[in-house]
Amino acid sequence: MSSDVYFTTVDCKKHKSPLLKIKKILNRCAPEQFFKKSEIVAVKTHFGEFGNTAFTRPIFLRPVLEKLNNLGVKPFLTDTNTLYVGMRTNSVDHLHNATLNGFNYSTLQVPVIIADGLRGDNSVDMDIDGELLKTVHIAADIASADGMMVVSHFKGHEVTGFGGAIKNISMGCSCRKGKLDMHSDSCPSVVPDLCTSCGRCLGFCASNAIEMTPKAFITDRCTGCAMCISVCPESAIHINWNASSASTQKKMAEYAAGVFKALDNKLVFLSIITSVSPACDCYGGNDRPVVADIGFAASTDPVALDKACHDLVIKANGGTDPFSAIYPKVDSSIQLSHAEKLGIGTTDYRLIEVD
Repeated sequence: MSSDVYFTTVDCKKHKSPLLKIKKILNRCAPEQFFKKSEIVAVKTHFGEFGNTAFTRPIFLRPVLEKLNNLGVKPFLTDTNTLYVGMRTNSVDHLHNATLNGFNYSTLQVPVIIADGLRGDNSVDMDIDGELLKTVHIAADIASADGMMVVSHFKGHEVTGFGGAIKNISMGCSCRKGKLDMHSDSCPSVVPDLCTSCGRCLGFCASNAIEMTPKAFITDRCTGCAMCISVCPESAIHINWNASSASTQKKMAEYAAGVFKALDNKLVFLSIITSVSPACDCYGGNDRPVVADIGFAASTDPVALDKACHDLVIKANGGTDPFSAIYPKVDSSIQLSHAEKLGIGTTDYRLIEVD
């Protein structure tokens, strides 16, 4: 059975507001069937690394929050800390970054909560029946919510070809250990030339996997929590970004399945197909968009939504995939087919245009 994807273009005749068009496609998804009065509903988005300008504009969240407020629910904006060292490595810096990029109470009148805790280790384990994973680690404040509205920026990505709704509820909803699950097939490692032997990492390693020899060295006792990355004052501990694209995409789909299980399938998705940058919004900068602004799409099926957004980008690019031209060795369809296999959606969709 096909899934419905509601789409509206950026074309606004007679000065109609794009925000009104977003509201219309959200209404077609019937969020009132998912979220009930007084429930606490997460609004998952990406706050953008400081310096990046391609991330979703905060103003596009206004119709989302207005709809949720009209339903009488209690929304909160959320994202999770990053695995890499940057402006969003811990919740203190992350909230500062979010404020600088316009995601704050004064602009959107909604609380902002970093869902995986101060250092990215606050999580809930969900058992799944995955091909590669049997347990996934979901950010605790997302798993504890009564439901989630997922607002994704559709764009390119160097590991997965493109990033959309599936990536937003997998990488974006996991704790630091979960991100390591998806990105790496081994534990972090120390760059000896950067390590000052300060010993700070020792106090944060729950598995006693770090030895000083005399520089820090991570042993095979490492359980992959990646806490050491966020606490090292010299940024001397790095991830081995050695997971293949296919492995990462499959693990993403399995994490997405874990999020569906944690939230009892109470998710509604909105994708912003503007400023379609060639790479992730996690960079502290961005290149020009690969296509002109296209519009907005919404669905209750993240697989159908990502497939539709990808097809719309290809159509706007004259029938060729701009992402495969940039990343010729990446097969971005793997995340879709594996998510479909796991039962969280279908690539068979019906595009319904809403004016």
